[in-house]
Amino acid sequence: MTQESRTTETMNPNYGAMRDIMVQIRDRLTVPERATLAVGLVGHLATLMNGKQMERLLDQLREESERVRDVPASRRREKEDRGEERRFPGAAA
Repeated sequence: MTQESRTTETMNPNYGAMRDIMVQIRDRLTVPERATLAVGLVGHLATLMNGKQMERLLDQLREESERVRDVPASRRREKEDRGEERRFPGAAA
């Protein structure tokens, strides 16, 4: 008898919690601090993943890095003043 495969991936990601964390990271950390945090998180994730999961993560990171750009705080405030919504890659609207 075979066991059902175990996974740490969830079928229902909590996009709201991820969005809150991303907003806090953006608002509280400088760009160099964010880079250090990102490298540390990827390294930590790598220790928890098998080869296929790691390959998938790196592909997603590559895609996201092509779309993401840092918006200066002054421009963020201008967008907020105009009522534009904050969005993050991978997060549900």
